Amino acid sequence: MTGSPTFIVLAWGLLWATLAESAAVDAPAGAAVVRRIDVQAGGLATPPEVRISPGLSTTLFFDARIRPEQLALEGRERFQRFGVTEDHLVLVPSPTFREGERLRLEVRFHDGAVPDRAVLDLVVDATRPERQVEIYRHARSAASYRQEVEELRAGMLRLERQVQQLQRSRTGGEYTRESLVADIRDESTVMFRRWAPRKVTGDFVVRRASLVRLSPGWAALRLSLFPSEAGKGWIAAGAALTDAQGNRMRTLPPWQAGPLDATGGSPIIIVLEEPEAADAGRYTLELWDEGRKRTLKLEGFQAR
Repeated sequence: MTGSPTFIVLAWGLLWATLAESAAVDAPAGAAVVRRIDVQAGGLATPPEVRISPGLSTTLFFDARIRPEQLALEGRERFQRFGVTEDHLVLVPSPTFREGERLRLEVRFHDGAVPDRAVLDLVVDATRPERQVEIYRHARSAASYRQEVEELRAGMLRLERQVQQLQRSRTGGEYTRESLVADIRDESTVMFRRWAPRKVTGDFVVRRASLVRLSPGWAALRLSLFPSEAGKGWIAAGAALTDAQGNRMRTLPPWQAGPLDATGGSPIIIVLEEPEAADAGRYTLELWDEGRKRTLKLEGFQAR
């Protein structure tokens, strides 16, 4: 039976009203429509967070092909819906997830270039879910990455020999420290392990934090900082490194080539007198200037 034109218009109006109401429920006010995450060689200190909400879908789009069979997702069996292809991933969390719960997601890319994977932290947030996220990969060939690693290893061996010569020829911590920092300042000559702080307090942004190991008996922290306007010209005069139990590690006074400027080009170097203790656990690093007028505190430091 064919309906009257009036009936058809009313039916369509009712349908669109229902869909609009549903869309309003599914897309909370203030939620970002599309978010972009850039993945590049070396990665970030901490994985980027993506907010998900029970009952709502989150779609991740990748600009490079991924390997669905090698995808790793914590709590995968608890998702209400889960779909993955070579260029996108769709997730619908179930109501079993608790607010604030964190899940690690790792995907691997197809072509063997660097970075070969992307790691994200999915955070359950019912009030601010992200419905669409685009992941862009800044690829670098594995061959160029291997060449750089070999160059860094060669520089590491050279510095280890220098340390051994210094230890045999002359004693004195200050002399050895000043002889080493010139090489530690140059990121192209030594191997670094990233140190990732979870919380930073002070008028500075951590550009990079590294643990530099020169030999079994020598290690140093190297910090590159971007100061705020108030932090420009700052010079570190003292440092304290404590573990999670409150035990303070022995360190030499911080070394700095010059005051901090907007380029972050004057790294701060702190030689550790107990380098073996820095390989595991979490630490808090505090730095201060003369008279403790301005301080920097980095909590949750951990070598990666």
